[in-house]
Amino acid sequence: MPPLRLPKRLAGPATIGIFAPSGVVDAQAHARSVSHLEALGHRVIAAPETTSQWRYFAGTDRERLAVFHRMLADPAIDILLAARGGYGWTRLLPDVDFGLVAATDKIIVGFSDFTAFSLAALAKAKLVTFAGPMAAVDFGSGDVSTFMESHFWPLLASGGHTIEVAADTGYAAQVIQGPIWGSNLSLLAHLVGTPYLPAIDGGILFLEEIAEEPYAVERLFFQLYHAGILTRQKALILADFDSCQPTDNGRYPYRMAEVIETLRKLLPIPVLTGLPFGHVREKITLPIGGHATLNIVDKSYRLEVSAYNLE
Repeated sequence: MPPLRLPKRLAGPATIGIFAPSGVVDAQAHARSVSHLEALGHRVIAAPETTSQWRYFAGTDRERLAVFHRMLADPAIDILLAARGGYGWTRLLPDVDFGLVAATDKIIVGFSDFTAFSLAALAKAKLVTFAGPMAAVDFGSGDVSTFMESHFWPLLASGGHTIEVAADTGYAAQVIQGPIWGSNLSLLAHLVGTPYLPAIDGGILFLEEIAEEPYAVERLFFQLYHAGILTRQKALILADFDSCQPTDNGRYPYRMAEVIETLRKLLPIPVLTGLPFGHVREKITLPIGGHATLNIVDKSYRLEVSAYNLE
């Protein structure tokens, strides 16, 4: 992969632009997010269109994309923070100005539906973005996680952090290094065969999902396997699979434990679990395209990530 474009480090209070590229945003959650971020000392620029609605979306495709481009071009804004996920980015990708994306050094953050843009930005503009909290979802929840913030603001300022996860790995002690990438499983799988999926070899792939039955989760993993993506990685880390449980009691209740067992038999790489990321209150932030060092021992693993030190 050609040299990456790196976001600038956060230096003190920032100007944060909140935009809504996907689903309709709850007005009260939006207001709470603005208040919380301002209370931390940041200046917030919230697009007037953030709480608009057109069908399922926070405005028409043209309106949502115009807000994103406008904020991306605004020199006063340091951080672009998605308000929420849902669905919407996939509709916008063909019209994104990736030249503008490639020219920016802004910090751009989100997860869930944001995965589509984050991976496209890496593929088309070589820009490192962040899989992390969103405005209305996390900062506007009314119960903001201190764990989430302790793994968010320091990463943006220093460019790196470390998380240790207690897990009976079952793998021999080893150290793995490579680019870290991934985020939402469905969104990544839906980009297979498009120009918006980066070609990552030797990576550390992390994935999360929400509200999909385990058999459907396994089917998505097999899509990545058949496309040759999983076997080109050095490690696979499973984050939170919230509400991914069998719902039909009239048939065999295929469970996530069996999905994990299948993956471990299928793949010649470590398949780890328990990463605190996804559709959960307490989540870490990870740089998509950044550098990672994965240290595996018998009863735990340690993941060190950096958005800037890509040696």
